[in-house]
Amino acid sequence: MVSGNAPPVIDGVADFTARLIAEMKAQRPNWRFSWLTRRPRWWHAPVVRRNGVRLVRFNHTWVERDRKLACSVAAKLRPNLVHIQEQIHSFHETDAEPRIAQAAGCPIVTTLHEYHVELPSVVHTNALVVRSDAVVSNDTRTAERCQEQTGRIVDDRLWTGNPVPPRPRRPEPGAIATFGFLSTIKTLDLPFQAIKTLRSSGRDLKWRLVGPYAPKINREHARLSVMGEQAWVEFTGSLFEPALGEMLSRSRIMVLPFADGASLRRSTLQAAWSLGIPVITTPPTSDEPAIVDEENCLLVREPTPAAWAAAIERILDDAALEAKLAQGSLDTAARFSWPELARRYLAIYDRLLPPTTKGAND
Repeated sequence: MVSGNAPPVIDGVADFTARLIAEMKAQRPNWRFSWLTRRPRWWHAPVVRRNGVRLVRFNHTWVERDRKLACSVAAKLRPNLVHIQEQIHSFHETDAEPRIAQAAGCPIVTTLHEYHVELPSVVHTNALVVRSDAVVSNDTRTAERCQEQTGRIVDDRLWTGNPVPPRPRRPEPGAIATFGFLSTIKTLDLPFQAIKTLRSSGRDLKWRLVGPYAPKINREHARLSVMGEQAWVEFTGSLFEPALGEMLSRSRIMVLPFADGASLRRSTLQAAWSLGIPVITTPPTSDEPAIVDEENCLLVREPTPAAWAAAIERILDDAALEAKLAQGSLDTAARFSWPELARRYLAIYDRLLPPTTKGAND
């Protein structure tokens, strides 16, 4: 397995990789899994074991020297198959991924977590796709971009797994949550104004923004910090298990205002579903049959505070709708579980691995 980052770096793709390896290892206990990544600090050990998986991390950055080192290590590992988690940002927008794929000299599976067609570095993503023996996208939009850029139809459209272990939900009456990275990818001003308006009409609501928060070094966080001056707004900062799950489980509503639409690649949406939280979010920009308005979410189609306020009020005032959305979340989460995701990937591995290696190594 190859990714730009690995825990303890806070990174959605790194967490995805860790959970996917753990589930695949449980299903194929006699296979040997190694994880090639970079070490977060130069003084960290180049090889460590975490949860029975060997982390190989000789390089600290993705500058040219370290890219060469990573390629050399990939070749020396002599893997039967390499699975690359494509996230160009975490490889510092370099050509590390296609070069590692070439150096490995074995079948390549690539998971496209996003496809940044707006960046010059898209040429590296395209090169990786061309080199790959199997390509998987985590949502429809990414699959469409892959085909537009390279002419290649992805081998499978899967999803990003839930990052929060399920647990019983204990919703507080007026608790609204937004979970995940606080960036321009979320139009947070709209739900803020919506909740503010509802509070002015007598609604006792509070809003928790659960995720990394560093206003001193992050420009968008600094802009959003004005919201924190309201007593009913709480920036929790980064939370980890079990505190993260406990915090989210107390939410009555999950508000996910994605600027570019909901999709199955959103781990925060998967988390809300797994906890049975009614979700309010934005419509997908590409066809996503699993996201069904008024079944497992409410879709806000107008980018206005009034539209967000109306959606929040619908759940607060309609117990039957709230219960329907909560059950719809749980039902959807059951379809997109980690065991099923690992099974689908292992089926791809089995197709590509030579018969003599199946059941032995990976």
